[in-house]
Amino acid sequence: MAVEDYIAQATSDIEAEKPIKKFVDGVESELTDAEYDIKINKLATVLDDEAQNGYKRARAAAYPSVADFMEAYTEKEIGEDSTKWDAYVIKYNKVRTDNPKE
Repeated sequence: MAVEDYIAQATSDIEAEKPIKKFVDGVESELTDAEYDIKINKLATVLDDEAQNGYKRARAAAYPSVADFMEAYTEKEIGEDSTKWDAYVIKYNKVRTDNPKE
C-alpha cells in the first residue's frame, strides 16, 4: 500500500476532529483548508508507516535482549546446558509469531 491508500482514513479522522484551532500571536482561529490538507497528508503518512513498519518496531521492543542471547548461548556452548537456550529460542519465535510481517 501507499500513502494515497490512507488519505480517506486520514481525512475521516481529521474531519471528526473539526474544528481544529490554532493560536498565532495570541489569536485563536480555525485551520485553513491548506493546513487541514497538510494534517491529512501527515496522518496518512503515519498510518502508512505503521502499516509498513509497525511490526518491526513491535518486534524490536519485544525481542529478548542481546545479554539474554549471550548468556543462553554461552551456557549452551560452554556449560553444555541448553535450558536457557531453549527458552530463548521459544521467546524469540513467539515474538515473530505474535508480530507477523503482514
